[in-house]
Amino acid sequence: MTPNSFAQQAHVVEILADAISAHVCDADSAIDKILSGMGNLSGVDRAYVFQRKACDLLDNTHEWCSQGVAPMIDVLQNMTMDIIAPWREGFERGEPLHVPSIDALDLDPDLRELLAMQGIVGILLVPVQWDGAIMGFVGFDQVKIASPFSSEVLRILIAVAGAVGSILARAAANREIVRTKTELEEAVTQLRHLVMHDDLTGAPNRRAFHLAIKSALECGEQQQTQTSVAMIDLARFKSVNEKYGHTEGDRLLSQIVQRWAVVRTDGVDIYRIGGDEFAVVLNDRNAERAMHKVIEHMRQALIEPFILGDQNTRIDMSAGLTVAPRDGTTADVLAANADLAVLTSKIEKGKTCAYSPDLRKLALQRHETAQDLLAARPDKDFVLTYQPIVDLHSGAIIKVEALLRWQHPTRGLLMPADFIDVLCGLDQSRKVGRWVLDTACRQVAEWNRRFSLDLVVAVNAFPLQVATFDFVLEVHNALHRCKLPVRCLEIEVTENITLQDGSLNLKVLKQLSDMSVAISLDDFGTGFASLNSVLEIDVQTLKIDRSFVLGLHPGDPRIEVLKAMQHMTKGLGIRSVVEGIEDEVVADIVRKIGFDAGQGYYWGRPVDARAFAGLLARERAGALKYG
Repeated sequence: MTPNSFAQQAHVVEILADAISAHVCDADSAIDKILSGMGNLSGVDRAYVFQRKACDLLDNTHEWCSQGVAPMIDVLQNMTMDIIAPWREGFERGEPLHVPSIDALDLDPDLRELLAMQGIVGILLVPVQWDGAIMGFVGFDQVKIASPFSSEVLRILIAVAGAVGSILARAAANREIVRTKTELEEAVTQLRHLVMHDDLTGAPNRRAFHLAIKSALECGEQQQTQTSVAMIDLARFKSVNEKYGHTEGDRLLSQIVQRWAVVRTDGVDIYRIGGDEFAVVLNDRNAERAMHKVIEHMRQALIEPFILGDQNTRIDMSAGLTVAPRDGTTADVLAANADLAVLTSKIEKGKTCAYSPDLRKLALQRHETAQDLLAARPDKDFVLTYQPIVDLHSGAIIKVEALLRWQHPTRGLLMPADFIDVLCGLDQSRKVGRWVLDTACRQVAEWNRRFSLDLVVAVNAFPLQVATFDFVLEVHNALHRCKLPVRCLEIEVTENITLQDGSLNLKVLKQLSDMSVAISLDDFGTGFASLNSVLEIDVQTLKIDRSFVLGLHPGDPRIEVLKAMQHMTKGLGIRSVVEGIEDEVVADIVRKIGFDAGQGYYWGRPVDARAFAGLLARERAGALKYG
């Protein structure tokens, strides 16, 4: 039993508080309330009281049982004191008996049979004394599963047993009752804290979060102010657990909450919802502006790296916010809409995003797309197209990129923008990725044999493929099956895949590089890549994102940025490909800057395998003219 199991039944805390205040007037009712309350709260299967009566006999006078557990109160009457003989000396000293597993006890056959008849597998017995004599005992049985009580639970249950004893002796022990009541009130206070706070970080938890929203909404209605709710997700936190283990991951979460403590000095609490998810609630006349300010403070608190093991680790965050009454008027609706906004924040590389009704429509569309993708067959419902990558100086096709299309049963042929983001988050992407790898390698191997070429095929890898060492074996097997030389394969990954600190991604890419598979970094300049990561995985090619050349013209200030990129790639010994070249003007500019290769509609749109074979045939015949 953990503090979490207590927190899951928070309403029992109120039952205990009522019982504590009522026991002086109605002892039996108070004991019954305490037993049922603590039984539900602690997760035991049976809670009971045995009282000593004349002739050294014991009666079961109060009992509570969980659902499905047989009651024993009618059976266990007029029991002799012999049933506690093995533990009597300890009971006389006021010592409780905690036995996580009955099998570990050395008992006489009759007593073992009595315990077996009750189905007891674990037990906690606490003596009830008055004036040095044993008045009886309070017991807590485990019937279904034997599991040791935590020290915190033991302390609280023992305090409860003390309260029961005091209630039984209340007429003669009023002072003892007051003392025990105080102890129980402290226990209830502690339980209330456990109910409302995260046991790892000490931050208020999900229950406290929803109550805070309701309170803020009530305040807003009374004072004519706004309530803002923000959801926060830590970026790449899963990779920290993978690299350093969950213990270090937990320590990192605690450190993050400690850094965020400065934000709380402004009267703003930060709630841990679960895992690496957090939330903020505030009430203000301009709540959206105030929330943006809080989120920015939280981001600033994460700038300095955290030390895990002996390495620096950086953590970023995504944030989505809602504002009431604009985006909803209940806690559930505001939280759900903030969740949708944080998903958009992840797509937009961590930018803080506010909820809009379009996000709900988009979420439904993504859900429908995901369901259709899960039903799609990689070898039947997907199509590969091929686009040439051209040497900027000779005009020859030196590479071909394999690009995925989805033949949707009702929506027709879909471009990657219509489904690729959803597919990247599904396990289905691994199956689709394997099919793409096999199909592209087989096709280019056939073209190379047919046209006597040494063409390289660039295959895009999905994030979930790169997140497992199975991908290394899949690449090796595909090359072997298709008889494609390793020099003719290039794996394209995006910057964000390479930079998931602590994940397997870098290790997997490093293994591919070690087996001489070329790694290409796609969309360079749009993500968060660091040169250290580029060098660590031994990138052979940088693909400059199309945004740097769209509408490029002589005198464009972006030319200086492109020159810096070209200088960097040359200095690192990395080949460069400029994407998105659509006309002769842009092609001429990037060629003069000194980039190695280009890709874009200027040389050809993505086409099916048959059309691309025709393109190769014409080039071989000298029909393809550069520029």
